[in-house]
Amino acid sequence: MNDKQIEALLKLAGGKENIRHVQRDLDTTTLILRDRNRMDISVSDVLDLGANIRITSDYCSITHEDEFSQLYNTLQGMGVGKAEGEKQPQTRRTNKKSLLYFISDVFMPLMPALLGAAVLKIVLAIITLFNVYSSTDSSSLMDSQTFLIFKSIGDSVNYLLPILVAISTAYRLKSNIYVAAAIGGLMFYPQMTALLSGEEDVHFIGVPIVSQAVFFSAAIWVIFTICAASYLERVVERISPRAFKGILAPLLTFLILVPLVLIILGPIGTWIDQQLPDVVDSLLNDAPIVAIMLLGAVYSLMMITGLHYWLLPMIINELMVNGFSLMIPVMLVVFVAQAGASLATGLRSKQREFRKLAFWAAGTALLGTPEPAMYAVNMRKRTSFYSALLGGAAGGLYFGLLSVKAVALGGYGSLLEIPLFMEVGSLNLLHVCVGLIISFCVSGVFTYWMIGKRRKQR
Repeated sequence: MNDKQIEALLKLAGGKENIRHVQRDLDTTTLILRDRNRMDISVSDVLDLGANIRITSDYCSITHEDEFSQLYNTLQGMGVGKAEGEKQPQTRRTNKKSLLYFISDVFMPLMPALLGAAVLKIVLAIITLFNVYSSTDSSSLMDSQTFLIFKSIGDSVNYLLPILVAISTAYRLKSNIYVAAAIGGLMFYPQMTALLSGEEDVHFIGVPIVSQAVFFSAAIWVIFTICAASYLERVVERISPRAFKGILAPLLTFLILVPLVLIILGPIGTWIDQQLPDVVDSLLNDAPIVAIMLLGAVYSLMMITGLHYWLLPMIINELMVNGFSLMIPVMLVVFVAQAGASLATGLRSKQREFRKLAFWAAGTALLGTPEPAMYAVNMRKRTSFYSALLGGAAGGLYFGLLSVKAVALGGYGSLLEIPLFMEVGSLNLLHVCVGLIISFCVSGVFTYWMIGKRRKQR
């Protein structure tokens, strides 16, 4: 936003000194005024601001449009509402204080790259699908170096996601982004990759380290590590001598903090590696309906923590032993539930840019890339995220009751892989479609209803 718009807003509010406090709630910035009578509501420039302005008592609420998304930070930077010696009014705790909202904030700057790569992967998946069902032999296209390079481009963003998440987290916390990038890329270092290849047991200072590098690279652990590094950096920089400033904090981060994270996560991952397969196999054998419903409910949480990678060996074992898998359909129903919640959130949003993001994210989730919908849209509102979990549980319950199965291993978990569920002489494909509709509708309807209900309560 430009200086003219800021000047018009301050004039409307009766001047900078008339603003007692500034607070933000999702897509709305609210100015708490000292004296409403000092407002100048005749400011003609306000009509050209492109923002929805609502005045109630001593509150002037501004619903953000595109260029107003950074209004709160701009006013904070100008020192508006920060009078010395004056006690600031208590504000209600909002979603922006929650862990889900913080994770969503970290992922928001990454959305252009994630969505761009997702669309490219979808195009390549469509080409692959046409190739599989084409009557002509076009395998040369699939094996060509050009196709493989495009596929690598589409996968590169997800491959480098830990580094991107680390940089975004550090930027938000105003810590060293280069140290953060080094931490995020630790598991890509060739020696670490070879060490955690699973060929032998790995121990660090006598502590067992699980042979799942992807577990340590999960977004949530990267974010927690960078948060700890940011706190350590501020403390060390405050007490370190001038000669060591800018050097001691990165040194301690690499020497103490990163090894400490490995020591904490290593035994956790080892315990999960030992217990999770047995628990899932036991549930699938003794209570398959409950197992599929629970997987539908918690699979999104498993993606956040990197636990879903442990399901792949179990899925392969299912296909080899039984000739089908009950867990593959869960992945599809969870992605569809995230899409339904994202679509409903977009329909409820009054912010044009966020609405566009939500619609695109819903489309990519349906076609196998749920990260934009889950991280950038649904996590911004807890009701959306919880509704997506509920939708996954509802679809999983239906799949469990009807024993819906996949007869082949796919690669994306998208609607393009519907043919994997075709089984001669059964209604398996029909049940897949019904379960997906249930999941999409449950998550979408609950999201739309709960967001509207919360708005009426304000």
